[in-house]
Amino acid sequence: MHKLGGVVIIIGLVIVVYLLLLVVMPVMVDIIATSNATMTASSNLTNYPGATESMIATPWVLFFVPGVIGIIVIVIYLRSS
Repeated sequence: MHKLGGVVIIIGLVIVVYLLLLVVMPVMVDIIATSNATMTASSNLTNYPGATESMIATPWVLFFVPGVIGIIVIVIYLRSS
């Protein structure tokens, strides 16, 4: 029963991080879109293939990070004696 409580706490923390991401994500997407447009207009960013696509994909990657970290922490927690 001790490990079940730990897993519930870890899942609760991941949910809290996702709720924080829901608040922060619109601002982050706006900042990333503005910086992408500025870098494309001012410097020659088109010479580097995938540079603009990777900047635009950053919010998607950040959205999956808490879940992956939560899964890793749960596996490590359950494997510990």
